[in-house]
Amino acid sequence: MQLKNDYSYWLIIFFSFVLILFRIISPPTNILSWDVFGYYLYLPAKFIYHNLSLTDQSWLTELIKKYEPTSTLYQAILLPNGNWAMKYSMGLSIFYSPFFFIGHLIASLCGYPTDGLSLPYQYSMAGGGVIFAIIGLFYFRKILKHFFNERITIILLIIIFTATNYFQLTVFDGTLLSHNFLFTLYAILIWYTIQWHEKSTIKSALMIGVLSGFIILIRPSEIVCLLIPIFWNIYNKDSLQKKYKLLQKYFSHIIILGIALFVVILPQLIYWKIISGHFIFYSYTNPGEGFDFKCPHTLKFLFSFRKGWLIYTPVMIFALIGFYHLHKKQRNIFPAILIFFIISIYVISSWSCWWYAGGSYSSRSLVPAYILLALPLGYFVQELLKKKLLPIIFGVIGIFMIFLNLFQTWQFEKDIISRESMTMKYYFAIFGKTSVSEEDKKLRLVERSSEAIEHFTNKENYNKRTLCSYDFENIQDTRLICHIGKGSMRLNGQSPYSVGPNIMFKDLTSKDHAWIRASVWIYIPETYSEELPALILTFHHKGQTYKYRGIDMLKEHTRKGQWNYLTVDYLTPEVRSEEDNMKVYVWQKGQETVFVDDFIVDVYEPK
Repeated sequence: MQLKNDYSYWLIIFFSFVLILFRIISPPTNILSWDVFGYYLYLPAKFIYHNLSLTDQSWLTELIKKYEPTSTLYQAILLPNGNWAMKYSMGLSIFYSPFFFIGHLIASLCGYPTDGLSLPYQYSMAGGGVIFAIIGLFYFRKILKHFFNERITIILLIIIFTATNYFQLTVFDGTLLSHNFLFTLYAILIWYTIQWHEKSTIKSALMIGVLSGFIILIRPSEIVCLLIPIFWNIYNKDSLQKKYKLLQKYFSHIIILGIALFVVILPQLIYWKIISGHFIFYSYTNPGEGFDFKCPHTLKFLFSFRKGWLIYTPVMIFALIGFYHLHKKQRNIFPAILIFFIISIYVISSWSCWWYAGGSYSSRSLVPAYILLALPLGYFVQELLKKKLLPIIFGVIGIFMIFLNLFQTWQFEKDIISRESMTMKYYFAIFGKTSVSEEDKKLRLVERSSEAIEHFTNKENYNKRTLCSYDFENIQDTRLICHIGKGSMRLNGQSPYSVGPNIMFKDLTSKDHAWIRASVWIYIPETYSEELPALILTFHHKGQTYKYRGIDMLKEHTRKGQWNYLTVDYLTPEVRSEEDNMKVYVWQKGQETVFVDDFIVDVYEPK
C-alpha cells in the first residue's frame, strides 16, 4: 500500500505536539542543574555577573544556596593562577544563548530576579530545548525520505520516537543535555553530507564545517563525527579513487570546510588561553573519572542490567541486524556508518562512568547515533515487509517493544527503575510492576549520596571486620598522655600525618562496594590555639586523589585538655581500577602538638 508523501510530515507535527505537551505537563523547576548548570554557567558568568574567571564566587555561592543546582561546584576547577576554568566546553551555551536572553528579558519585565536561574530562565531554556528537538525531527525525516518510501519512513519515525530512549531523554531529563542538541546537529550534518556528495556546493561544504565544529565544541569526543563525511561513498578501491578525485576537484571546498570548523571552535581556544594561559586545556582533572581506552567497558555498556543499551533499548538489536541489509542495499554508505558506530561505541564505553550517571534511561550517549542507525534499521524493515508471515510476527514484537519502552520510561520517572543502582535480580523483580517494595529495593546496588557527609544506617545488611587498630602501646615518649593503655601518637608540624591503612580496593573487598567506619581519639592540649586536626579518607588512582573526605574537629565541640572522639562513615567510590588504593589517616593541620590514640578502621561488606 502506497501512502501519500505528506503523512510523515504530519507525524512529525504530532510528535512535536507531544513533546510540547509533555514538557508543559512536567514543567521544569530546576532544569538548570548538575551537568546542565555547567554547560550554562558561561552565560550568567559573562552577561550578568561579568566574572567569567569565577574569581569572585559570592554570586555563585548565593545562587547555589538559593536554587540548589548542584551539591558541589564540580562544574569548574581551580587553576594555579587563581582563575576557575569551566569543566565543560562552551558549545551548548552558544545554543542556549538566544533563550537565555529571552528569559532575561522576561525576568526583567515581570519582576523576577534577573539572576540567571529564576523561573523565566528555566522555562525559556526548556522551551529552547524542545524547539531544537523539533528541528532535529524534521531533518531526520528528510534523511529517511532520501533513502526510503513514505511507509518505511513512518515506521522508522515511530520506532525511534516511541521504542527508544529518545522520548525520555528529550521530554524529561535531557531537554537541555548535549545529546538532544547533538541529535539535531547530527541530522543536519548528515543531510548536508548527502547534499555535498550529490551536488558539491559551497554551501554544503560550509555547513559541514560549521556543524562539525559545533558538534565538537559541544563534546570534544564527538570529533568522530568527521568520520561520516570522510568515509561517505567509500566502499572499495574504485570508490576511494573517485572520492579522491572529487576532493581534488573541489579542494577549495575542503579549505572552506576547515576554516569554518576552526572559526567555530576558536572562541573556546581563546577562552582557555585567557583563563589558563594555554590554547589547549584538559579540564577533566578529577582522577575518579576519565577514559579507560585500554580496557573499555563495552560489554557492560551494551548488556548490563545497570543501564545496558541493548537491555533497555532492545529494538536497536534490529538495527544491528540491519547492517547486513545495509551492506547489500547501500554499499556506498555502509563503511561510513559502520566505522562511525564502532568507534563511537568504543569511545563512549571507554568512559569510566560508562552508565553516564543517573540523568537518563538507557544509554543517552547513543541517542545522536540514532540518526545513522535508523538506516540499517530501515533496510531491515524493508526486507521484512517483503515476506509473508514475518511482518506480522515482527510487528507484534515491535508493538510490544513500544509499550515496554513507554512503560519502563514511566517506571524510570517514578524511580521504580532506579537511575543508577539497577541489577538483574532487581530488574526482573520489578518487571511490569507499578510499585516497588522495600524488599525489592534490597536487590539494588548501593545508593550513593551526592552529599559530602555520608551516613551508614543499615549495618544489619553487612558483615563487619576490623581492617586495622592502632593502640600505640609501643610508643615510649607519650606514655604520660594516652587515652587507654600506655601510649599514644604525637602529631605536630614536623610530623603531621598519623599511621593508617593504605590498601588496594581488591584487597579491601571482593564486593562492588564497602562501607568504612574510621574512629579515633584526639587529645588537644589546654594551650592549643591553631587549626584543629582532621580525619582523612581518600582513594587514589595512579597516585592522584579522588573521593577525598576530610572530617574536621569543630572548635565549638572540642574540649581542650581532654580526649575528643572523632568518627566518620565513608562509602567506597566507583573505583577506576581494582588496584586503586584507599588511605585513612589523621592530619594535624597546625604546628602545635596533639596526640592520637585508639585509631580503628572497620570495614562493612555486603552480606
